[in-house]
Amino acid sequence: MTRPFKNLILSSSVVLGLLGTCGIALYMYGMQTTFSPNVTIGGWRVGGMSYATFQTELEQRLQQLSAFPILMQTSYAEIPNKQLPLGQLGVRYDKDALNQSLAPLTSGSPFERIKARWELRNAHIPLNVSVDPNKLTATVKTTWNDLYAKQPVAAKRLLKQDQVTYEPEKNALRIDTVHLQEQLQGVAPTLGTLTHAAPIHLSLPVFEQSPTVTMATLKQQGIDGKISEFTTSFPSSGEGRVHNIRVTASTIQDYLMAPGDTFDYSKIIEQTEAKFGYKEAPVILNGTLVPGIGGGICQVSTTLYNAVLRSGLEIVERRNHSLPVSYVPLGQDATFANGYINFKFRNTTGSYVWIQTITTDSAVTVKLFGHQTPAITYDVNSNIVETIQPPVTYVNNPSLRLGTERPISKGKVGYKVETYRTKRENGIIVSRELISKDQYSPVPTVIAANRSDIKSPAPAPKQPMVEDGVSTLAAQ
Repeated sequence: MTRPFKNLILSSSVVLGLLGTCGIALYMYGMQTTFSPNVTIGGWRVGGMSYATFQTELEQRLQQLSAFPILMQTSYAEIPNKQLPLGQLGVRYDKDALNQSLAPLTSGSPFERIKARWELRNAHIPLNVSVDPNKLTATVKTTWNDLYAKQPVAAKRLLKQDQVTYEPEKNALRIDTVHLQEQLQGVAPTLGTLTHAAPIHLSLPVFEQSPTVTMATLKQQGIDGKISEFTTSFPSSGEGRVHNIRVTASTIQDYLMAPGDTFDYSKIIEQTEAKFGYKEAPVILNGTLVPGIGGGICQVSTTLYNAVLRSGLEIVERRNHSLPVSYVPLGQDATFANGYINFKFRNTTGSYVWIQTITTDSAVTVKLFGHQTPAITYDVNSNIVETIQPPVTYVNNPSLRLGTERPISKGKVGYKVETYRTKRENGIIVSRELISKDQYSPVPTVIAANRSDIKSPAPAPKQPMVEDGVSTLAAQ
């Protein structure tokens, strides 16, 4: 064997030996069960500590952190100072994320462990701190339950002799949990700063919670005074009719319309009937007064209609009664028949409209409040353009002597009426519009007779229409 070859073998052996030694050393390095000397976790120096010991002490320290006291103080007498542990306040230390970052030290292939140990040899590993906002809020509300029992009080719009006034809102103190969460995250101790259990002092962040309705939001609605008013009387009405008028008017009381809103009288009737119920009072059935339920509801719609006319609002839907009514001039009434006739109007102003009603035992008043324009006024006038004489209807009565007649009921004349609304600005007429053309059908004169030429009367409509009420007694 030549010398060069011997030298090669010797060199190879040395190299292989060194490689083996290095491999063993690296293996031993990666398989160590203690942290490298310079490692810190959450400020806690754990260099040289075994992984098992670390896990045991970590649990103890996390329990201490969870129990660490926080003293929260304020200068408000309504909010007493309270001391609570971090855990109860929703502070959480992310142990799972920490263990996940340390997992390569104890799992995986030897090469992966060597790599992880080398990369973490001088590491300062953080322990993430978070606050559960839901738990924090729940704890705050439970701890200061008396505080949260006091709710903000909304501002009110009031009337004093038809003058619009306001009662300011009342705010309620509340703890700012968002700011408190930030404070807790900023002061929460770490694994390395956990040296004593003296409480950390916090100035509890407090704010005033306003109600949804404030004096400012009410004033933004633009209601500054009365824009119209109308009253109708019912001096001799029965108890049922007075009840029906009163409860319907009460449903309209405080009704608020935003700009562009449409008022629907049918919904008022539905709400009133559901809440109060209607009583017996005469209604109009196909042009004839009959016993019924809800009689009087059209006196409310008529009173409202007249107030609306005098405020300049737009009439969307309205029809006169089939019979003249006594409480307003012809052409100025507004009837209602469920499923047939409705009363609607639209708020065409740029401000809110607020409806107020007053009912006594003999009169109902509707007042509309909104943005006052004192220079503008409205007048309403109705003219009878035609009087329609009542027709004569004969009813056969065989009990009468042949060829004789006997009056049963006297007819009533009908009318055709036109109603106009005149707008004045500073007393000067600026417009005159035709509001409606109405017809009140005449009531026939009915005569009984015994004559061969008398034809049987036409049958009654299959679907009777009830006005000024919700039903007839016969339908009950």
